[in-house]
Amino acid sequence: MIRTCAVAACCLALPALGAVAEPAGVSPTLRAAPGEAPAMMLNASGAQIYTCMPSPTQAGAYGWVSTAPDATLYDGTRGVARLATTDHWESLDDRSSVSGIPMRLQAAGAGNMPWALMRGVPVGESGMFAGVTSIQRVNTQGGAAPTAGCDEMHVGTEARVDFTADYYFYKPAG
Repeated sequence: MIRTCAVAACCLALPALGAVAEPAGVSPTLRAAPGEAPAMMLNASGAQIYTCMPSPTQAGAYGWVSTAPDATLYDGTRGVARLATTDHWESLDDRSSVSGIPMRLQAAGAGNMPWALMRGVPVGESGMFAGVTSIQRVNTQGGAAPTAGCDEMHVGTEARVDFTADYYFYKPAG
């Protein structure tokens, strides 16, 4: 009885790893490799943080530079992971993590962060993110850099831009 309860509690603590359908509307260039299948889909909600900086290539020009995200990823209504470093996700339950190396982007409309396909590089061999080989960011709303307000008088100023997105985490099929 105790063993059954412990197994059930463990399973309830993990995001749903059942059949996850691939996202709709993704261009062929953003699809995961044929040998991969979506293992989980998590909804993100938070902010992308930008800092006003001088242009490194154009004298007298300034622009917003992405410095960090600040988002929680949800499995339904329960927060299960954090995105607090660019392209690095960490489980809130088991502290497993995965980094994403951007491979391809797809425009998502004005004001929205682009959709992305990233190669997954998991840290460790156990936990929620173990074995992740690819990550897709799709269905983005918001999060793009501000279009105004960055000039010599505002260097160092931060801007937080709210966003939501769906993240699909892929693992080898089978």
